[in-house]
Amino acid sequence: MPVWQVALVLNLTFAIALGVGYAGWGRRVGTLDRELDAARAQVERLERERQACAGGARPGEQQWNGRGVVRAIYPRLLIVTHEEIRGLLPARTTSFRAASPALGASLRVGDPVRFSLRGTVLDDAALVAVERW
Repeated sequence: MPVWQVALVLNLTFAIALGVGYAGWGRRVGTLDRELDAARAQVERLERERQACAGGARPGEQQWNGRGVVRAIYPRLLIVTHEEIRGLLPARTTSFRAASPALGASLRVGDPVRFSLRGTVLDDAALVAVERW
């Protein structure tokens, strides 16, 4: 067999092996990315639970922090246009149940606020802290 044919066969073999290896590696990278995203979401959830427990919450409760502008104030309800609350809500206007009626006492419509929500899911999350910023 001439030398040029041997070189051609070896180059083709290397090219095929490299392509198969690259394809396998690409599939593995996709799987690793999904696993990493799942692990990050778990860490965020555990961090919210840790923050909530440090504040005196029951086990399983999480705490979310957000910023927004007060749109309406009712005795047990505060309506806020807020930025994204990571792990809970996209940016929008939402009504939040106040843990105590005194939370909205010092606020006025239009005030920019920082707030903390505590609960297990959005449906039972309540405002536990609100401050002007």
